[in-house]
Amino acid sequence: MKMLILDSYALLCLFDKKRRAEKDAVMKHLEDAEKGKVKLYISKINEGEVFYKLYKYLGEEVATGFRADLKRGMFPIHVVSVNDKRVDESSAIKAKYPVSYADAFCIELARDMNLPIVTGDPEFASVKDLVKLQPLAE
Repeated sequence: MKMLILDSYALLCLFDKKRRAEKDAVMKHLEDAEKGKVKLYISKINEGEVFYKLYKYLGEEVATGFRADLKRGMFPIHVVSVNDKRVDESSAIKAKYPVSYADAFCIELARDMNLPIVTGDPEFASVKDLVKLQPLAE
C-alpha cells in the first residue's frame, strides 16, 4: 500500500478557496485513503499548526470542528505523536535548513518512516535532497 506524509500546507488547502487545484489534489488523496489505496500520516505538530491557523484565520468553531473530525476519523489521516527522539531530530533539521519548526517535524517524520511528503509549500525546496517530495498538484 502506498503511504504518504501530509504537510500542514496540504490540509490548509482544503480551507482556501483560492487554491482550487491543490484542494482537488488533497481531496483525491483523502478519497484514495478512504478506499484503502493509500495511508496518510501527519505529525501531531503539523496537526497543531493546522489547528492554530484555522483558529486564527477562520475562527474557533472551524478549528475545533476540524480537530474533532480528525479525532472521530472523518479524515482518513493517522496523526503521529511526538516523542523526545522526534524533537531532537526535528530541532537538528531546523538548525541546518531554512524551514519552519513545524515543517522540521514533517521532514523528520518523512525521514523516519522513509516516505514522501505531499506539499505545495515552496519552503520544502531546501530539503529536496534530504527527503522525497511529492508535489501537491501534479
